[in-house]
Amino acid sequence: MENNTTTNGKLFSEAISRLVEDMEVRGIGAILWDNATAGFHYIPATTITDKKGETKVIRVMGLYNYEGTLYLIEEDKAPVHLTEFYTDGVEVPPTVVTLTEDSARRHLGNPQKEDGFTTKASNEEWLAIADCYFEALAEE
Repeated sequence: MENNTTTNGKLFSEAISRLVEDMEVRGIGAILWDNATAGFHYIPATTITDKKGETKVIRVMGLYNYEGTLYLIEEDKAPVHLTEFYTDGVEVPPTVVTLTEDSARRHLGNPQKEDGFTTKASNEEWLAIADCYFEALAEE
């Protein structure tokens, strides 16, 4: 008989896989959102330990499906900004931007080689971030 930790881990892994599948079905390689204007019910954030061993809270500005692995995009650290997707003074700044797989790779690169991406979050943090994903889709 499996213990609750193993069962929860499998259920959680399946939930992340379903997020990846949902993005693929929708043709989304990455989704970016503006935390200041999105009006989410939760602030998408996670607590990480950096390379220096310091613990810090990072705000998440999106999700990136790279080769079947779902990465959290760190606000103000990942190599992308929403300003790249509109002309300031001409267009209204977007709250949510979705990128195809090709466009995501062009704008975000390889998350294993770039700063500003992580897969580390607690189950509770992932649930809040997943909720933000669906809220962002509703705003798009």
